[in-house]
Amino acid sequence: MDFKAVQTGPLTTARTVKKASATVIEAGDAVALDTGLLIKATATSAAIGWAPSGAGDGETTCVVMSGPDLVLEGTGDANYAVTMQGTEVDIVVTSTVQLIDVGSSATDVFKIDYGTLAGTAGAATGIRVRINKPL
Repeated sequence: MDFKAVQTGPLTTARTVKKASATVIEAGDAVALDTGLLIKATATSAAIGWAPSGAGDGETTCVVMSGPDLVLEGTGDANYAVTMQGTEVDIVVTSTVQLIDVGSSATDVFKIDYGTLAGTAGAATGIRVRINKPL
């Protein structure tokens, strides 16, 4: 699971979204739209959501959650620092894993959360982000 939800709120919405039957969305993936169909989010995605349960090969829909009060926890591509709180950052994708691109601000799809639970200084895991540009 690339991301897990640690907080939702009244502005978090859940929608069923169409996807190509061959597209596999894993539970916890950040997702985006491409020509009206759901895909795994990429570094160039302009707006994203989160797929809590995913959808496999052969399925044509997937539940997507999004909103400014949805807080996700994931792993950064570098260690967290307290000075990162509130900064807009991107998503980066390795061969199979989606990471929080803590050093990049181009698409700004995430905003690093603030407070004592935003992350652990010196660790790449457990970084909390809000979806800054929701679907």
